[in-house]
Amino acid sequence: MRKILIVTVSAVILLAVLIAILISENDKAVIEKYVKNENLPTIKADWKGTPVDEKGRFVNAEFPFLPSTKNLLKWQLSGNPQKEEKQNDKVRLAVLDPTEFLQNEKDGILWLGHAGFFIRLNGKNVLLDPVFGKPPLVKTFANVPSPIEKIRRVDYILISHDHRDHCDEETIKQIAQKFPEAKFYGGLRINELLKDWITDTNEVQTAGWFQQYKLPDDSLKIYFLPVRHWCRRGLFDTNERLWGAFVIQGAGQTIYFSGDSGFGSHYKEAGEIFPEIDYFLIGIGAYKPRWFMEPNHNTPEEAVQAFIDAKAKFLIPMHFGRFDLSDEPPGEPLRLLHEKVQEMNLSDKIKVLNINESSFFETTD
Repeated sequence: MRKILIVTVSAVILLAVLIAILISENDKAVIEKYVKNENLPTIKADWKGTPVDEKGRFVNAEFPFLPSTKNLLKWQLSGNPQKEEKQNDKVRLAVLDPTEFLQNEKDGILWLGHAGFFIRLNGKNVLLDPVFGKPPLVKTFANVPSPIEKIRRVDYILISHDHRDHCDEETIKQIAQKFPEAKFYGGLRINELLKDWITDTNEVQTAGWFQQYKLPDDSLKIYFLPVRHWCRRGLFDTNERLWGAFVIQGAGQTIYFSGDSGFGSHYKEAGEIFPEIDYFLIGIGAYKPRWFMEPNHNTPEEAVQAFIDAKAKFLIPMHFGRFDLSDEPPGEPLRLLHEKVQEMNLSDKIKVLNINESSFFETTD
């Protein structure tokens, strides 16, 4: 009986994968309409709204990308040309104790590893893409203990998109249970994913690209901007939820958080809309193989160019060193980043943090 059950489940999974391959290989995103949260202000004057195709999926008009299940399988089943180098690469990030920062009241930023940050700004505590502990089905380079017991207060949680290394169900449940008054902000339709993970008192507010969230007071301003990426939790929900970047302003600081993104003109546009970006948080890892990862993630060199395009003051790299998501060796992203910034004479503009390391904001007096 058990063998029959295993065979049946395996057959169903295989059939689902085959159906997903057929759908993705014959699918194209054709823009049909534009949508936004009508209750939120739009900050770009000529912006019609976030593009949506005829199947109700969100589309980046500059990069109308749909992920291919066939290409995913091709990558997973093909060899890694850097396999031996990756196996021999012993570079690992230090994992520090975040207690001092978390129990402080001074404005600053704490890197939780990967794309997770804890930002304290103008009296508010903000979590960005928090993933505590080890999420399921994700290989790790670094074991990072959950900081949930050490966090005293959370006001806002920003979720850039629904991928599991950025939007972890167990983490969100823990945060919601401990902080039932905390508010969640993300892209359009992310509320449909979060609704069963949070409490009745947690508010979820969703925005389209180039929209500003409505916060309970004026201590911070938070905006949602476009990036080059996509969304999916399962085989058949591609781009049903919106992905994006955040800009946070308060106490004289402007912080740009890219979430996940491939390279594009959106970085320059962000700098044009927000000409005084102080801290530019951008991914530098999970970029190989390029034929597969280019629409998804920047290379370290592209991250530096994005920083230059946005005319920001300081770059804080992220999305490397914690999770094993791609073909490049773990030490390569930082090495290439350092080589590029030295070439561009920008070494004094880069703030590289270890996991759970913090940096206090420079005052703007």
